[in-house]
Amino acid sequence: MNDKLTAYFSALARTDHSVNVAADKIMGQRREGIAIDQPCELGYHCPVCEYLLEDDGDYDERLLWSEYNSFLWCSVCNKDYPSALCQPDIDKAIETFLASVSQAQEMAVGDALAVTP
Repeated sequence: MNDKLTAYFSALARTDHSVNVAADKIMGQRREGIAIDQPCELGYHCPVCEYLLEDDGDYDERLLWSEYNSFLWCSVCNKDYPSALCQPDIDKAIETFLASVSQAQEMAVGDALAVTP
């Protein structure tokens, strides 16, 4: 197995993942499913780490889908970041932020309707 795959699977196996109580409360947990594209393939980049998004045709896959809705997790920083902060293109960042807020509002309305006495 190459070094990138080893690092990727090691990151997934970590047991000391970051915990963000506010993100969990406000945005909720991401539903289980299979991601078609990794964040790096969609242009997302860790806002703290400095690295090439693509190196010789291989994507840097340190950024993964977080367990929180609208968040991404960096396996190097061990931090969850709002996905809008991980978008280097400012217009896409604004679009991502607005989509995240809209999703949170829809979930809040859905939760309010689902409450039973």
